[in-house]
Amino acid sequence: MRTWKLFWVGMLVTAASCVQILEGDNPYSVDGLPGAEVPCETAASCDDGRACTVDTCGDLKICVFTPIADGPNPAQTAGDCKRLDCAGGEEVLVNDADDIPDDNEPCTVDACVSGAASNIPVADGSACQRGNQSGRCEAGVCQITCDAQTPCDDDNPCTDDFCNFGTSTCVFTNLDSLPTPGVTQNPGDCKQKLCVSGKDTDVTDDTDVPVDVNPCTDNVCTSGVPSNPNTASGTYCAPGMPEVCDGNGACVQCTLAEHCTGIVETDCAKRACVNNQCVVTYLGNETTAGPASQLPGDCKRAVCNGVDGGTVLVNDDNDKPNDNNPCTIDFCTNGQADSDPAALNTNCGGSNVCNGEGQCVGCTSAGQCPGTDDFCKTRTCNGGVCGFNYKADGTQTPSGQTTGDCKVQVCDGAGNFVIRPDTMDAGDDGNPCTKNQCTAQGNSSYPNESFGFTCNVNGGDICNGNGQCKKSNGKNCSANGECAANICADAVCCNSTCGNSCQACNVSGSLGTCTSVPLGQDDAPTCTGASNSCNGNGQCRKEQGVSCSANNECLSGSCVDGVCCENSCTGTCKACNVAENVGKCVNVPAGQTDNVPANACSGANQCDGSGTCKRATGQGCGGNNNECVSGFCVDGVCCANGCNGTCQACNVAGSLGMCVNVPTGQEDGACSGTQACAGGVCKTKNGETCPAMQSDCLSGTCADNVCCENACTGTCMACNVSGDEGKCINVPAGQDDDNGAMMCTGPTQSCDGNGACKKDDGAVCSAGSECESGNCVDGVCCDTACTATCYQCNKSGSVGACVEVAQKVEDTFPANTCTGNMSCDGSGACKLDNDQACTNNNECASNYCHPGPDQCKDP
Repeated sequence: MRTWKLFWVGMLVTAASCVQILEGDNPYSVDGLPGAEVPCETAASCDDGRACTVDTCGDLKICVFTPIADGPNPAQTAGDCKRLDCAGGEEVLVNDADDIPDDNEPCTVDACVSGAASNIPVADGSACQRGNQSGRCEAGVCQITCDAQTPCDDDNPCTDDFCNFGTSTCVFTNLDSLPTPGVTQNPGDCKQKLCVSGKDTDVTDDTDVPVDVNPCTDNVCTSGVPSNPNTASGTYCAPGMPEVCDGNGACVQCTLAEHCTGIVETDCAKRACVNNQCVVTYLGNETTAGPASQLPGDCKRAVCNGVDGGTVLVNDDNDKPNDNNPCTIDFCTNGQADSDPAALNTNCGGSNVCNGEGQCVGCTSAGQCPGTDDFCKTRTCNGGVCGFNYKADGTQTPSGQTTGDCKVQVCDGAGNFVIRPDTMDAGDDGNPCTKNQCTAQGNSSYPNESFGFTCNVNGGDICNGNGQCKKSNGKNCSANGECAANICADAVCCNSTCGNSCQACNVSGSLGTCTSVPLGQDDAPTCTGASNSCNGNGQCRKEQGVSCSANNECLSGSCVDGVCCENSCTGTCKACNVAENVGKCVNVPAGQTDNVPANACSGANQCDGSGTCKRATGQGCGGNNNECVSGFCVDGVCCANGCNGTCQACNVAGSLGMCVNVPTGQEDGACSGTQACAGGVCKTKNGETCPAMQSDCLSGTCADNVCCENACTGTCMACNVSGDEGKCINVPAGQDDDNGAMMCTGPTQSCDGNGACKKDDGAVCSAGSECESGNCVDGVCCDTACTATCYQCNKSGSVGACVEVAQKVEDTFPANTCTGNMSCDGSGACKLDNDQACTNNNECASNYCHPGPDQCKDP
């Protein structure tokens, strides 16, 4: 072939389904072993990954995997010295000496040896031929001489031919895995014409399915073999439509009754599918109608009439009536309701019984009445009604009496035992500090003796007025409950709780009376230890260094910084709570604030440890290091250190006062102009010419000789587009993309401005999507849609431009617009051919209507 360059802009990828269906995993699998069923809607949902089965969607909408006929598989790999056979749906690979590999080299002998390819060179100097060019074999390669006047062309579209002018020999490079140039593909044949090892080869393409435009068949490729198997029975012909497929490739009204949704069912009218047509079936009298058609207890039953979906009534002696009388027995006789009285003493609810005459009564004898007979009542039955005879009110019962409970049991005249008060039946509680009495209500009462009433129980000597014998004041005790006043303080019964600090009840000479603790003594537990002591006036005071909240808590009279201090300590950056010096007035440590008095050094300020208040780290400063506690004023703020490194600053937002890296993309005094900071390093900005190492770019990426925001390797994408340097954007329409693995250059293609490589006007095409103009007309990319009659885009000398069809030539695109007895006039109009009847010159494609026979003729 002639020397030319082919830039591959796409690659065919044939991918099987990612769903792996193992043999034996499905009741419809090749070997028939049980397993998980695989649901489906179409054959596209079924793929067991095996070349020796046809995968379809069955009637039950479950995948079916049918073995193809035993023998060679239709899909073979040419020239691999192997043959793929099918046996019971399984793949068997055997050696095939006839599947000879062709290395596309005339200077080798191609053969198969034990299933392996062999390409043995012929003798050097042997004559060889490539296309119409002759040469000599050297080391198994046909060497053909060439020069500028004798180009290389082996007439093979699957090689790239060029002349190596250094050796004056042709070089034929095999094209591989590319669509064969100049060869038209056959849609729907499950094949793809590709260059394979330099040869035009039909390669299996199971994505190139045959489309038969039948909604009830699937479009399937199986190892390169096209087929249109029927879709499963019951599959809807089209979304949103009621029709379904019958499993034989036809679209019908129904295959099952449930498909007949247009028929409304009743108890006696049901939908059915007969011969793929929806019909109504009327049920006969063997079918009982539903509850809505029945009247319970009418001795009748509604059944279907078998005619029009209606109902009729028939006798039903099992549909007994209910008169809601428990003392009657209801029944049906020949469809008529009737009843009889229930037997005597039949229970009719609760304790009631039937009287044998159809009536429900309370009793027929006293023994049936509820309750029991006792001293205060006996049961009676009069006229079917239960009753009682009662003892007179106030009659004392012979039993049930309790001595000393202030009560007596009597009858109340209504048959009940009742307890009534008896003030003469008082009890004794055995307590010397209470009185024994009965209340008017019949309750025992033991009111307390008065406080101080003499008693002698368990060491107690007086009553406490609460019914208890307790100890008097001054006696030893261990708990409040031992004392008559209920106060045990300092181990003696006391006249008060005596809970204030520096007061006690056991002071000698005042036992039992609360008085002040003598001067200099402790008062455990509130005023004790080395930090506290009593002042003899009932007050406890704190020693120096002890925590406090007010001056009057301290012996010194000064409470500063929360501790008792040696003095008032009011100087700036002075404190009394400094560690190791608590209670002493000393300097506040460096870096801390002084809030006493009135925030003397706080907020934006801190103490310097020498009694002076200065600016805190991170606060603004005027350039004088002495303003800052840290001793460094950098970038207008007090800084933790000198911070003089490149791309470092002390005024970064969020880190004020800390020496940190300048944020990525920002400049500093030593890094500006075409450079900016990143991670503490000065790097080249995006859009600027790349440095020696692309890692020195701010983005870390160099593309199209400039620092770019990303690698920018996409087709028709560039980072050096004028005005947008550094940004990866679409190459402008009409320009080439000569960078990256997916280049778009050459005389027949260019970028479309939207990130796609398209063909230029005049290039061969099969669809408008291939062309930059969007128009594929007459098999070439065209500058317009060119749909006008008698215009074409493939006219010699004007290929790619929409021009007039030549005079007296037919226009067959689109749809034979000017054919038959018509042809074009060369000026874009369709007119009559020669020998056609005419009336004037303007009607003829030849522009001449011959006057005699009145026919179009050449002038």
